[in-house]
Amino acid sequence: MMHQELSITKMIQFNIHRFAQLARWSLTNDRRYYIKAFFQVLVVMLFTFLFFTYVTNTHVNYQACAGVVFMMFAINVVMGPSFMFYSMEGKHDCQTLMLLPSSNFEKYLMRYATWILLLPLYLVAFFAADLMQYFFHWVLGHEYGQFVLSRVIKIISDINRLDNATPRFVVSIVALVIWLQSIYALGATFFRSRKFNWVLTTALVILLGMFLFKHLGDAEVVQLRANAEILEYVISMSIYIVLAMFNYWLSYRLFCRMQAKAKWINL
Repeated sequence: MMHQELSITKMIQFNIHRFAQLARWSLTNDRRYYIKAFFQVLVVMLFTFLFFTYVTNTHVNYQACAGVVFMMFAINVVMGPSFMFYSMEGKHDCQTLMLLPSSNFEKYLMRYATWILLLPLYLVAFFAADLMQYFFHWVLGHEYGQFVLSRVIKIISDINRLDNATPRFVVSIVALVIWLQSIYALGATFFRSRKFNWVLTTALVILLGMFLFKHLGDAEVVQLRANAEILEYVISMSIYIVLAMFNYWLSYRLFCRMQAKAKWINL
């Protein structure tokens, strides 16, 4: 009877209470990394805002500041999965993770969620940097001082008024982002380098893009045209989603096979 219960327990890949304990352990253990990431983004964004608005001494460059904000969040969303092991230092942390009383799926899910947990921290860092730069200009009496947030809201409002911002176009962008995310998730578990797997994965993405452009440039699957017929559009979306799911599955399988003795790749 006990043996049967143990077998059933092993078959359960996800348990909400066990995952909650894993999340609590991960957040406590990785607290230093999240704090460091928050202050890094805060400092970088503050100096970027001050450079564009004070050194150049013009309100026009608030547009550039907003562009930096969009770029930062876009990079974190697309390349986020490649950061799943950034908080781990050395073989000891990897071994500790694999020995935790949780399923491999729960561990992988928690590691993957690193970029999701960073998003609100980056958002708070952006608000703080924006408030600091506004206070800086207010103290110096610069009449052109304004919040970068106001420029960001204006850009989002302008985008929503564009004809291209159709539901089909948005779905196409989301599908493309999910596919790119899956490639970075695969790169994070395939390459052994903890800090530079995103560089190697980006190189592979560029090479893959060049290949697709050269050999499949006329294919509807690659173009993701917003004005495509419904059938070909559904087929295109389905192919991207299937490819993304395959990449995530392969990334998870590589995660399960991670070995501390591997040197370059996790095989």
